[in-house]
Amino acid sequence: MLSADPQAGILTSQGRHAEIETVLVLLDELEMQVPPALQKEIQNLSKHLRLALSPILLFARKLDEVQQLASAQLGPQAVHLLAWAWQRRAVLGLTTTDLVKSVEPAWQVVAQTLFSAWDLTVRASSAVESWHSIVRPHLAVHRTLSAGILALLAVWHNHRIAPRGPHVGLSPLQRTDSLHQNSDWLVALGYSAQAA
Repeated sequence: MLSADPQAGILTSQGRHAEIETVLVLLDELEMQVPPALQKEIQNLSKHLRLALSPILLFARKLDEVQQLASAQLGPQAVHLLAWAWQRRAVLGLTTTDLVKSVEPAWQVVAQTLFSAWDLTVRASSAVESWHSIVRPHLAVHRTLSAGILALLAVWHNHRIAPRGPHVGLSPLQRTDSLHQNSDWLVALGYSAQAA
């Protein structure tokens, strides 16, 4: 959220975009300097970052308007201070409500709006973390992940019935209101019910 430069204030989506572009330029330079065996890995990483660039910054674009309005009302340095305190609220032993009450009374309405926006912003994806937990064991054994195996994992995962938790008894397909009622992933791939 905050720039590494204390004078820069809060990063906007454009600032974040520029930082990722810088990483991509550095990856392109690195690709020419690593041994040929690693060049393909660097190319793949760069390709994935380029493809994900827009979705990566979606949360930041949603915050731009709220942060700009707050900066216009309180000034960029005040918003920077609020962001600093919000990021460290756990260390400070404060809840968001406590933090709002602790700031200047004239700032409280704007601070509440900012804190609410930051609290509701999704910065990590539990779906991504879930996929990591599915793919990681396969990579540990096989060291590679082909497009075919990834597609099989996706079919299996989307048909898998949750054995516990808030979605017990439902597959990801069923949770998305899919009309597809088949719950067996092998049947979805065209195998007979007996083989499944």
